[in-house]
Amino acid sequence: MMNSRRTEINSLAESVRTACQLTIPVDVELAVARLGGQIVSEASVDYEAKIEKKGNGFLISLSVDSDENRKKFSVAHELGHLFLHMGYLVDDDKWKSIENYTDSVYYRYGYSVEEYEANEFAAALLMPASEFRKIAEKHREGNSYKVQQIAHELHVSAEAVATRGKWLGIFQW
Repeated sequence: MMNSRRTEINSLAESVRTACQLTIPVDVELAVARLGGQIVSEASVDYEAKIEKKGNGFLISLSVDSDENRKKFSVAHELGHLFLHMGYLVDDDKWKSIENYTDSVYYRYGYSVEEYEANEFAAALLMPASEFRKIAEKHREGNSYKVQQIAHELHVSAEAVATRGKWLGIFQW
């Protein structure tokens, strides 16, 4: 992904966070409600999460089998698809033209540009760069960071923190 696209996605995530009046740790259920959507949990499904257009709003379906941090990231990821790929509140023509958006299980595992973009949006929504840097610095000892403590403060997984820290140039690859 080009740096200009990454910057654009981070800016959009910050706009959503501001418009929804979200603070750290981000409450994705509150975000979905404020944006006019719903979240439902489903058992025995072959996906972690999916998003669908429902009238003028949207529905995010989650597998009940994921842990809470994973569900949170999945909801933020689906919000990325909502704005970036479905045009919700940002591209009225695109939104109106969407009948069925398909976020396939195959693509869920990062094999498409759309998946990378939705992951970037999720990371930026849940771990905004400026706040991430402050929290990381608070949990720094010498040249190392206490990833678990950063994750605990942000209410995300250690894996999400490690990846975000690398993309922000704070942690080494």
